[in-house]
Amino acid sequence: MKDIKLTISALNASTTSPGNYIMVLQEINCTRKLAIIIGLQEARAIAASLEQIKPVEPLNHDLLLDTLVNLKATLQHVKICGFREATFLSTIVIMDSGNHTFEVESRTSDAIALATRVNCPIYINERLLNKLTIALPVDVNPLLDKCNELENNSLEELDVILSNLLLIEDYESAGNVRDIICKKKQDQQ
Repeated sequence: MKDIKLTISALNASTTSPGNYIMVLQEINCTRKLAIIIGLQEARAIAASLEQIKPVEPLNHDLLLDTLVNLKATLQHVKICGFREATFLSTIVIMDSGNHTFEVESRTSDAIALATRVNCPIYINERLLNKLTIALPVDVNPLLDKCNELENNSLEELDVILSNLLLIEDYESAGNVRDIICKKKQDQQ
């Protein structure tokens, strides 16, 4: 399967996970979207980079890029390669001065914070993108009929499901997922 190039299409505060943000990645020239929950610091770093705002003091992402420059290495691209325990995982592909490439594992939010600083491409394997979007099909009623299965998901996973349902404008299903989130939060108190 081929790699699909993504771009950041939105970065918004999460409505169900206070203090977190939802970054929406979209396939170039297509409608497939992927929502990723990220922390406040990563959201700030990405937003500042997208707006071309230079922080007064360098952030961790800036320090890593400065290190790469001093080592005469370049960031080639970022690839989202997995999803485990409600966390998206990526590899950062770096080329050294001898034209050797190597990969560094990273959380996707950190990898994208780096990518936005040097305008390098963000990819995802088509199979993984299909898997993540298949989990949220346009016709989600069969999935939502299995509320017990949805209730086994973590709040973070439910937040991703809710975000994706809102992206495809399935408000009825989104309301059902929101109700499950509210119930889970009540049960935790």
